[in-house]
Amino acid sequence: MSSADESPRFEDIDWDRHENTRRYLTAERAALLAGLVAVVTLRASEAVASVPTLLAVWRLERIDWVFLLAAVVVISYGVVPLLRVARDRLSVAALTRYPAATVAAVFVLVLAVVGLVGPLLTGYAPLRFQHAFHAPVGFASSVPPSECLGAETGEPFERLCHGSWEYPLGTNERGHPLGFLLIEGARVAVYVSVISLAFIVPIAAAVGVVAGIRGGLVDDILSSYVDVQLCLPAILVYFIGYAYWGPSLLLLLATFGVLSWGGIARLVRSEVIRRREDGYVLVARSLGASESYIARKHVLPNSTNTLVPAAFQLLALFVLIEAGVAFLGFHQLETYSWGSTISESINAEVAGQLQNRADVPAYQIWWVSALPAAALTATLIAFKTLGDCVRDALDPRGER
Repeated sequence: MSSADESPRFEDIDWDRHENTRRYLTAERAALLAGLVAVVTLRASEAVASVPTLLAVWRLERIDWVFLLAAVVVISYGVVPLLRVARDRLSVAALTRYPAATVAAVFVLVLAVVGLVGPLLTGYAPLRFQHAFHAPVGFASSVPPSECLGAETGEPFERLCHGSWEYPLGTNERGHPLGFLLIEGARVAVYVSVISLAFIVPIAAAVGVVAGIRGGLVDDILSSYVDVQLCLPAILVYFIGYAYWGPSLLLLLATFGVLSWGGIARLVRSEVIRRREDGYVLVARSLGASESYIARKHVLPNSTNTLVPAAFQLLALFVLIEAGVAFLGFHQLETYSWGSTISESINAEVAGQLQNRADVPAYQIWWVSALPAAALTATLIAFKTLGDCVRDALDPRGER
């Protein structure tokens, strides 16, 4: 045999045949199909039943159905692949090297459980103005309610009402327990995060990958659209929609979702342009692999170090935006967001809103704003920390 015959050479591969032999029923598709069947079944039962069937306490509205569909997508194409990667590449010993990431993951998991299960268990808290501004356990309020459930001390005109285990975290001006308000705020945060992760982040990633892989005219068109999108202030568009259709969490997500993913698309595009000329991509292209196959199997997995942290940054931003809009009063009154709870202790009125603000200094009812603000801050920190952890788990180039 001659040396020429022994030299390495490229192998001709029938990529169409290779792609057709792949399994059609993957774990992701099976989870997606099962989830969609469950949502459709629930929707059909809600349509024919005279009372809500989901534990008879959760009144499903349009935003709830959108959330359920988003949850199916996130579980199918987020949780299932992550579990497979974690099983192959991560170990308990590796996780213990990153205590901050572990704490962030546990916090996000607890947030999700509390936001989803908590409202089903607590139900709706009635108005109890006679119990307004009860202090948390271990503290006393100088703004005593008309009916103090704890011990009372001090002079008749300067009496203090101490906290009671009836309301361990205190109450707001309507007598709503802060625990109930924190759980409701967690539900809103979970809704914002899951819907954004299911529908907004994939659009940004797809636009960035297509623009980076195809280049040329396609890249110019998509990049120009992103430039135009980033020039439109999403908050102004939301206020316009608010004037016509009123407050809506779904409207807020749709507005910021349509106009706020351009930054991620730009980052992904830049990363794809860097990766499309790497050696492994050139080898796959020389073997006849299609551009779509290269994008799915090579370019996108190697771009997760940019996409994943940016996606979690976007989730944290959307949670903060929702809280800010609610703080200003441009939200549904029955939606107890952390932002709206924080605003209840601020001595200010929002024009045109049928809402009452506290008529006492904020420092005397500090728990009304401090507890939801702490929950909001912890959520933002957890999302940003967890983004780095998931990036390391998905990075195909090895553990960082």
